[in-house]
Amino acid sequence: MACNVWVHERGCLVMKALGPEANFLGLDPAYSRIATSQVVILPVPYERTSSYGKGSLRGPQEIISASPQLEFYDEELEVEIFRLCKGIATAEPLQFEEEEAGAHAIERIYRAVSDLLEQGKFVVSLGGEHTCCLGPLRAYRERYGPDLTLLHMDAHADLRDQYLGDPFSHASVMARASEILSDIVQVGVRSHSLEETARLGQGAIRVFYAFLIQKGHMPDWQEQVIAQLRPNVYITIDCDFFDPSLIPAVGTPEPGGFHWYDTIAFLRQVAERRHVVGFDLCEFSPLEGLIHPNFTLARLVYKLIGYCFLTPRPSC
Repeated sequence: MACNVWVHERGCLVMKALGPEANFLGLDPAYSRIATSQVVILPVPYERTSSYGKGSLRGPQEIISASPQLEFYDEELEVEIFRLCKGIATAEPLQFEEEEAGAHAIERIYRAVSDLLEQGKFVVSLGGEHTCCLGPLRAYRERYGPDLTLLHMDAHADLRDQYLGDPFSHASVMARASEILSDIVQVGVRSHSLEETARLGQGAIRVFYAFLIQKGHMPDWQEQVIAQLRPNVYITIDCDFFDPSLIPAVGTPEPGGFHWYDTIAFLRQVAERRHVVGFDLCEFSPLEGLIHPNFTLARLVYKLIGYCFLTPRPSC
């Protein structure tokens, strides 16, 4: 089985942090140590079930590589975001053997996130295919109990019980997520199967369709979504939530997605009115020679961290 280098920092067993030449934003050690930073970026380059465009295992590294080009100062929040959280550490990427897949891979991701949560960290996981979100979700569900909502931002419902014979397919991730946490709110969906339609009518899964929002039939959609969220929220973002004109580098692009200012305005409201406990970003498949998606997603990660730490946060 693949393993990572783990070291002791101030008595805690933690994953080794990457240095300024390789970490998110290229931060100096004073603001990128795991022991002292409140936020930890966890790269999870796992991809086994991509069924159309491939390459999401390269997504975490390309986002991190683009991030040093960001300005530390955010003009909207009027602050250098990394200072709000006493630094942003970047853990070494998780390593997976070729044969390691499904439940075994999810277990390893879960253990890594759980260890960081035990140290009081706010974990940002960068996938990989969307299956990667199941490990963090399980860890956060254990920590926060049933008083937690999964906010799922995606073009697809991902509620098939299995796809191409695999229950841990990227197309089945929300079916597996519903076995961990029943309270799921989906935003941006614009593609699903007949099988998934039946699942949407069951349990506590609520869906906000993109066509209703984009055609103006739900002018108060942000209010309606937030009203469905419990006090604690974990956010999982599939990059195909965005319109392909903004983020074309995904495995299963769908027209009619969301754009930058609509998205960040929504995320800021969620962070201001609920306790966002952590988030992940998945399904980014970099395209050679096209760098704007890499930079845009790095900025999204940085900005969402800022939204989450702009106001005092309750203790875990």
